[in-house]
Amino acid sequence: MEKVNDSIKVPLRGLPNGSHTFEYQADGEFFQTFGSEIIQDAVCDIWMVVTKSRDFIKLDCTIIGSVIVECDRCLDDLQIPIEVNRGLLVKFGSEEDVDVGTGDDDVMMVDDTAAMLDLSQFVYDYVCLALPLQMVHPEGECNPLMTAYLAKETGGEVSVECNMPFSGLKDLLDNKNN
Repeated sequence: MEKVNDSIKVPLRGLPNGSHTFEYQADGEFFQTFGSEIIQDAVCDIWMVVTKSRDFIKLDCTIIGSVIVECDRCLDDLQIPIEVNRGLLVKFGSEEDVDVGTGDDDVMMVDDTAAMLDLSQFVYDYVCLALPLQMVHPEGECNPLMTAYLAKETGGEVSVECNMPFSGLKDLLDNKNN
C-alpha cells in the first residue's frame, strides 16, 4: 500500500483497458495539505478500482479508516470511524461534451492528452462528507472537567439535548397537544 502525503494520482497513459486496483494510505499529513481545520489526524486506507475502456474510465473508491477531530462539546480529541464507497466516471473530452446519464456517480471530464489523474480533492471531499454533522463523544465520555464547567455555566446539568438548537421545539409540540 502506497503512503501518500500530498496527492493521490492514477496513471492514464499506458494503462491498458480492463480493471486495475490501486492502493493508498493517507494520514494527517495528507489532510493538512488541504488546510483542513476539522481533521487533525487520520489513518485511512484507500482502494481505487479503475476500469478503463476506450471512451471512459470508471473509478470505484473505497476508503476505510478513522479520523481525529475536535469534539463539539468538550473540545477533546474524538476518533470517528470512516467508511466510504463512491463512484466516479471519468470521460475524455471537454466540459461541453458531458452527458451525465441516469447514474448516481459523479462525472469528471479530462483532456484526451492527460497522463495522470489527480484524485486527491475527491478523496478529501469524500472523507469530509462522511463526517457526522455533530461530532461529539458518546454520552458520559466527554472530558469531565469541561462537562462540569458547562454545567456550572448553564446553571444545571449538561445533556445532549441542551446542545441541540431545536430541542425547545419539542416542548412547544407537547404543550400544543395538551
